[in-house]
Amino acid sequence: ESVHLGQKDTDTCPRARGSMSAELVRSREDRARSREERRRRRRATARYRSAHASRERVRVMTFNEAFAELRKLLPTLPPDKKLSKIEILRLAICYISYLNHVLDV
Repeated sequence: ESVHLGQKDTDTCPRARGSMSAELVRSREDRARSREERRRRRRATARYRSAHASRERVRVMTFNEAFAELRKLLPTLPPDKKLSKIEILRLAICYISYLNHVLDV
């Protein structure tokens, strides 16, 4: 005859609760480990790396286009001066602050 321990039974019996939770923890760790191993193997394939590289190129291009658009909105002398990304961000902060000051006056 098998005995089934319900939630109530495990709450009142620390031994049952401890052993069952340890088994569950080990089971979850094994699943997480095997999931991580599958993820590592999948990432090792040439197809995955190629797809990842393509996505990264698109991401970087989009990022650079956004900086180019922001750069067009900022006043500098000379107007075509090449700015780094951090310079663009700092200049944008200063320009926004200046525009806020103009509105406040």
